[in-house]
Amino acid sequence: MKRISHFALWINRVVLCAATLIFTMIGLRYVADPVGASAATGVTLTSGLAVTTTRIGFGAFPLGFAIFSLVCLLSTRRLITGVSMVATVISTAIVVRLFSIVADGVVPQSLRLFVPETVILLLAFTGLLLEAARKQNNREVA
Repeated sequence: MKRISHFALWINRVVLCAATLIFTMIGLRYVADPVGASAATGVTLTSGLAVTTTRIGFGAFPLGFAIFSLVCLLSTRRLITGVSMVATVISTAIVVRLFSIVADGVVPQSLRLFVPETVILLLAFTGLLLEAARKQNNREVA
């Protein structure tokens, strides 16, 4: 059981490390250059309010998630909290992406993001399930 516990710990750390990196990259791109980052996806920002709103919505929120992920990564007691947050955010992104495919049609650039999102989500669920099994085993032993 010690191997499962150790394995769960590392899966959860990998999830938080990946999330921290991804959310930081997204956030910094939109904080540093919201006009350029938006233009890369075909969006044109035509006012100061649009630039500020994009900077906050696409920059500040991912950076907030990145900071939260990093804090949870640095604290063994907060690993599960952080992985749960990542699983919630990624699950929501996947559901909205699926809704967008139905509503707007398949966009190849968007479709290719399913792979990394799904991998992170599966790792998050695996880490959470292994941690739950470890806690259950500890209760049975005690």
